[in-house]
Order: sequence, then structure tokens, then C-alpha cells
Amino acid sequence: MARRSLALFLSLLASVSLARTAGAAGGAPTAAVLYFDYEGKDAELGLLRKGLAQMLISDLSGNDSVRVVERDRLQEVLAELKLQSTNKIDPASAVKAGKLLGARYLVLGAYFDVMKNFRADARVVDVETGQVLFSVGATAKPEDFLTLEQKLGTDIGRWFTTSLPAVPVKAAAVRRPKPPAALPSRTLLEYSKALEAVDAGDKQKAKESLAKVLKDQPDFQLASIDLDKMMK
Repeated sequence: MARRSLALFLSLLASVSLARTAGAAGGAPTAAVLYFDYEGKDAELGLLRKGLAQMLISDLSGNDSVRVVERDRLQEVLAELKLQSTNKIDPASAVKAGKLLGARYLVLGAYFDVMKNFRADARVVDVETGQVLFSVGATAKPEDFLTLEQKLGTDIGRWFTTSLPAVPVKAAAVRRPKPPAALPSRTLLEYSKALEAVDAGDKQKAKESLAKVLKDQPDFQLASIDLDKMMK
């Protein structure tokens, strides 16, 4: 146990050092999208947090103002902190995860289903101070979850663009997957199940879920990219 604690401390120290070095060098700061808290009683809907996070990561990855942590790395850190299966991450654990990820900013929040609608509230938090710098909310019908996700992604991305200093050396543009024309919550739930299977090491189940997603929504490019990776 002592050895594991020492390893965690050294990893945290190295991450903070790298983050400060990057900031001193004038590069874009790092942002991490955490899994949103699920404030509901439906265990299956709790899985939506993975699909929502992956889509927000994809949207923000095209923003030159920040570097965005990949979901695979996020999953590793949450597993290290034993937070990978919880539906709610307390503020102290969120900050600890952000520091381990080398992130200056966290995007986190919560979602819930009420009156046959989905509601999500997101905020951008400064990891070093814990201060909430920006907040946004969105509501959508179950058959139109894409509207909710895109409002969050657009508004958060705009905040990063307008609030952070311009990066002196512009990084090569990242081509992010084009969002689908529509995205019902049932399709995002199936996509989230695929991500859950990936995290559990069950490639066959992940492939089957991704195939279902693309059968229902053939223009869901993010799911198509994930399936291509699984086939290699």
C-alpha cells in the first residue's frame, strides 16, 4: 500500500511539473473533461456519462486554445483513484484527477432526467484554485440529445477561445469528426455501452455495440472511428 501511495504521489508531482513547464513555455494549457455526475436512479442511464464525455472531448479537440486529455488517459487516472465506476465525483477527487492528468482546467458537471427531458449543467474549473470560471446548462428531449451536447460543447469551446491568451505558435489543426444529423439518447446509450466494454477489455462486446450504433445512426463518425480502431 505504501509503495502504491508513493507511486501515486510521484505521478502527481510529475504531472504538476509538466503542466507548469508547458504553461511557462507559452503553449496551450491542458483541459480535461471528466465524466459528469449522474443525478438519477436509472443505472443504465448512468452510462451516458461516458458517451457525453467522449463527444465533448471530440468537440474541444479542435480548439487551438487548449490541449484536451484523451478519454483513455482519463479512464486510467480514474481507475488509479478508484473512481472509474462511481456516478458522482466529489470536488476534492476531481481536483486530484485534474492534477494527475496535468490539466490546468477541468470541464465537469452533472446531468439528470426529469419530466421526460434531459438536463445537463457543465462548468469549467481552475484546477489550481478550485474556482468556477464558467458555467452553462442545456435541456433536450430524449430523441434529441445532440442538441444538449452541442450547446455544451459550443459554449465551453467559445469560453476557452475568448478567455484564454492566444497561443503564440498555432498547433496543427485537428480534424474532429463531424457530428451526426441527430442523436437519440438510446443511440448515445448504446455508444456509451461500447465505451464501457472497451474499458472492461471486452472487444467483442464493444464491436457489437458500435455496430448497433452505426446501424441506427450511420453518420455517427465518432462511433465509426472507434469501430475502425477495434477492427485493427
